[in-house]
Amino acid sequence: MQLCLCGLNDEDRKVVHGELVEMQLAMEDVLWSNYEGLNGHGEQRASFGKSLAWLAYPDWQSWQKERVKTSKALLELPDSVASSSLQKSYLILWKQLEILKAEWGRLKLKVDDINTVPLYKQFTEQYGTEVLYPAMRTMAIHMGIEDELEGFGLTYHSILLPKDASETEIKKHQLQKLLESLEIHMIRDVQKKVNKEITLVISEKTREERNLSTELWKHHGMQEIFSVTRPEIVESFVQKLMENHQETDAEITFPKDHLQKCFTALGCDVMARERSNFETYSMFYENLLRQQHQLLYQKEQVFSYSELSHEMIMEMMALRARIADLQGEAHGLRDKIRKEVQEDYEALVQNIFMICLQLKVGTEVRLNWIHQRMFEIISEVRREGVDKMIDLKKKYGSTKDNKTLKEHLAQQGHLQALQDENNQLRVLLCKLKAMSCWKETVQKAHSSATLREMEKEAIQNKKEYLKSKLMAEQEAIIFQQQLRAARKALAESQTENKRLKQQLDKQGHLLQEVEHRMNQEVHRKQQLDLIKTANLEKMLESLGERELRLQCLTEETERSSKIRQLQGEKVKKEIQQVRSQLSQERSLKLDAFQRIKELQHQLYDSEVATSQRNSSAVRSPCPLSYTRNRSTQTETSEYRPCYHPRLWRGKQVPTLSCCQICMRRNTCAHCGLVTPIKPLLGAGKAWEVQRELETAQIQAEAACAGRFLRVHAHLGDP
Repeated sequence: MQLCLCGLNDEDRKVVHGELVEMQLAMEDVLWSNYEGLNGHGEQRASFGKSLAWLAYPDWQSWQKERVKTSKALLELPDSVASSSLQKSYLILWKQLEILKAEWGRLKLKVDDINTVPLYKQFTEQYGTEVLYPAMRTMAIHMGIEDELEGFGLTYHSILLPKDASETEIKKHQLQKLLESLEIHMIRDVQKKVNKEITLVISEKTREERNLSTELWKHHGMQEIFSVTRPEIVESFVQKLMENHQETDAEITFPKDHLQKCFTALGCDVMARERSNFETYSMFYENLLRQQHQLLYQKEQVFSYSELSHEMIMEMMALRARIADLQGEAHGLRDKIRKEVQEDYEALVQNIFMICLQLKVGTEVRLNWIHQRMFEIISEVRREGVDKMIDLKKKYGSTKDNKTLKEHLAQQGHLQALQDENNQLRVLLCKLKAMSCWKETVQKAHSSATLREMEKEAIQNKKEYLKSKLMAEQEAIIFQQQLRAARKALAESQTENKRLKQQLDKQGHLLQEVEHRMNQEVHRKQQLDLIKTANLEKMLESLGERELRLQCLTEETERSSKIRQLQGEKVKKEIQQVRSQLSQERSLKLDAFQRIKELQHQLYDSEVATSQRNSSAVRSPCPLSYTRNRSTQTETSEYRPCYHPRLWRGKQVPTLSCCQICMRRNTCAHCGLVTPIKPLLGAGKAWEVQRELETAQIQAEAACAGRFLRVHAHLGDP
């Protein structure tokens, strides 16, 4: 703290010193205000009260001595623990007051923070008018000094604090007033919310869908306190989501399954919240409706009590109005008594003021005379001193000139003359000030007297105005009653005239309607006869046309049925022929496939025999093995070649490649089977036979498919 104070300049250091002294004095005041009534330290309190006026000491050292005495007196307090607890409680009370004051200011000004000068000025004005002045007024009423606060304004800086009131009491009353204001604010908020809920209930009650069944969501009765719990949906979702995550420098990744589970849980929580809200609100509205129904039933049952309560309420309102009138009359009487006392003592006050003014003028004149006499004595002493100095110089034979002493003496004489003139001007100025002050007081007295007379005249004029206003209102009421009676008679005569006129018009309309109705009936009968004859002729013609059309339709239906029978028989015959052909072709195909298999076996056996003969001539033969796979069957042989066709110069030839084990054998490029090199010429013939058989098989299958499609197209199937 000392280091912080060292960096301040002289002005800031004085300000800080004043703040510290103020805080110390406040704490000492708190201690003495609490210990004064308990321990009877009246003398110490008096010395402490003297120390509060440290500004009255012109010398710093005298004030320091007085402060040392006060600190020694403070050390004589009975209990240091009690004093520290008192100081702590006072500081806590101060802190609570500041916090509540800031919160109250934010609520009143409807801002987040008071951080500008205009806002602070507005806050201080509102705080002074709504909190500080009422608190000080209640304190003054309790202390019996209410009249001292009447003449002061309601601004924050012009409010006078009550005398003999400690800081603790002042802060306690302010804190109590702030708590009352905040409580009123909270009650108003609750009333607004209740009114909002009531309007919602009324709107629900008065909507068109009144027949909606409420049996599905009826539950047990709920309590009077309605509070909706806040589900922690977002917090639980974030917690579940962050349970399984991978964090890098710039991003956070989640697994897809974990994210899907979290979204599912979030949806379930939201649906549960909506369901609970629906059940809670429905139950709340149900209970409100039931309660309103019960209240209406009770009002219907105890109608006499309601009338009695209404009469009592009216009587209470009349009594309250009477109390308010009596309070106003008491306040007026109090003002009147105060004004009378002021008028009675006004002359005495003026005399006292004049005496004080005369005494002040006399003291100022006496003071000026004393100053003038003192200056004259000083000038005489100075003159005598100069003469003595000149005589001494002459006596001792000094060679210096006495001109400087004479000039100094002349200057002092001139200065004395100026001071005398200044004193005279000062006396004249004091007299002028006193005269102006006296004139001002006289003018104030005259103005107050004229103001009182004008107030009396205004009150008298107001009474006359009210009296004339009452008379005018009574006359206006009488005129309105007469006018209302005349209007009523005029309205009755007009209604009678309208009624008679309507009866005449109605009779005339009835006669016209009867004549018109008779004419319409005659005309309608003639038209009906004509329409009947025309309708009969048209009906006969339409019946003949329908008979001819019916005969034609019957003939067409018979012809079409015969054609359908013939077509059905023809289609059945064709289907039987196609089925027989398909069975024959199938048998032929099976025979051909069997013959092909036999030829292939013979060909493979001959090739195997030739390959064995060729392999016996070689010293180190390579073992040959391959596997032949087809869609219908699987054959395995040890020395059976595999042929896969490819185009070479427009012809299909087997695709063979060189063997990886021995250069004398070839391997198939498609299936990897090994075949000898020498039997390639015999394999070509076998390949041609196999190709012819496959082409024949494909042609037979195409022919069967074409016939089958033609049959289905003929039958009309898709």
